[in-house]
Amino acid sequence: MSSKSSSSPTPVATRGALALLVLGLAVSGLAIYQWMQLLTLRGGGATSCGFSETVNCETVWNSAFASRVHELVGIPVAGLGLVWGLAAVGLSALFLTWASAGKDVRPAANGLRLVAAAGIVSVVVFGVASAQSGAMCPTCLATYALVAVFAGVAVKGLPGPVLPGAGEWGASLKWTVGITAAVFVAALMPGRATPKASDASGASLLPPAPPVASTPLPGVTPRETPPPPASLEEFLRSLPPQHQQFLSDALAAYRAETPQPAAAPARHRYGPVDAPVKIVEWTDSKCPHCKSLVEELSALKKRVPEGKLSLEARQFPLDGACNPAIPRRGPDAPSVRCVAARAQICLEGAPDYWELREKMFAAQAVLDTERAVEIASSGSVPRSQLEVCMSSPATAAKLQEDSRYAMRHHIQGTPLVLVNGREAMPSAPFLYALVMADGNPSAPAFSVLPPPRPRPAGGHDDHAGHNH
Repeated sequence: MSSKSSSSPTPVATRGALALLVLGLAVSGLAIYQWMQLLTLRGGGATSCGFSETVNCETVWNSAFASRVHELVGIPVAGLGLVWGLAAVGLSALFLTWASAGKDVRPAANGLRLVAAAGIVSVVVFGVASAQSGAMCPTCLATYALVAVFAGVAVKGLPGPVLPGAGEWGASLKWTVGITAAVFVAALMPGRATPKASDASGASLLPPAPPVASTPLPGVTPRETPPPPASLEEFLRSLPPQHQQFLSDALAAYRAETPQPAAAPARHRYGPVDAPVKIVEWTDSKCPHCKSLVEELSALKKRVPEGKLSLEARQFPLDGACNPAIPRRGPDAPSVRCVAARAQICLEGAPDYWELREKMFAAQAVLDTERAVEIASSGSVPRSQLEVCMSSPATAAKLQEDSRYAMRHHIQGTPLVLVNGREAMPSAPFLYALVMADGNPSAPAFSVLPPPRPRPAGGHDDHAGHNH
């Protein structure tokens, strides 16, 4: 009788721990999926959870809060979900192992309840931050639901008091903190390798822009600006070794490309038609790497000699509702990607086109359809005129022209950059070097770079900055 009595609670305890193990695995799997989707987004691709302006995980992942979390802890929010899920799995497995061996399961039970409490606090914090971003992340909501169920099972389905006793805190914290710390350290390497929405662009490697002449104030000593490099060779030698290698690899890939004639005449161009370096680029308004490219091109225009560079900006929204090259997904309501693309096309004849385009990408984290139209109509083109243009068949035809043009170059992600008809790395130092070489990738100055590394089979490089 006494033996039966002592073993009767075990099945209940085991069922609760088994349920927590399954829930922990579910959260971990969902976190891995979200992390992979985040990598797709950072690579310029479209995710499967961007259904509309208000139901869109991309907006949440690109928010200032999510970027700050990644900056502070070195792991994206999705990675933190994986850490939490694997800690829950580890403590559940520990509970089951100890239960089967007849050992005291209280440290593991207490740890599971501590993890559940941390999960609930995180759900509240992340939920509030998500609401403040103006969008709802469907995969995040699924995680929140799993965490809530986990907390309920941890409280009701495990034996013993809910809170650790006076002498139980030491062992409980040892196992909980130890398992969580081990998982966190293991996640740091892929976390740091995950591009951030706020990653600094290669513009920081460019030489300083020429100073603008001005009259100094009385008694104020003008700040000296370092002179730009006297030659291409000087610029290349000034780069850190890893960036010299990057440029060497990028040049090798560029030289291997066969120049192709333009598939469509330029609709709007910065710079002269006979510039030695002609850049055509395709972007998507919600692609973080596209934002970096726009910022880098803005810096590049201020630094290259006049007449050396021309630039065309074309559209490749990652939304099948307006881009036939992208699979159609979800409702046909206009998304910010389509609206921003049409708005930029309608601004192509405006004198403030480049300024408004840069302003739109600067607002990427909070960009929605209304904000895109608001920015586009904040300059020389009135909103009424802009809206008529955006809904016109001519604008739709121009957007399809951009898509077909990009597909001729087998676009695999945004941004896509062509220089003189060849696909090029979307990197400010690389583009600056080509401009300084008058578009000649075999200029003698490039001999100061290290030899290029062997290219992967198939001829495609996966350098940072080129998004596949």
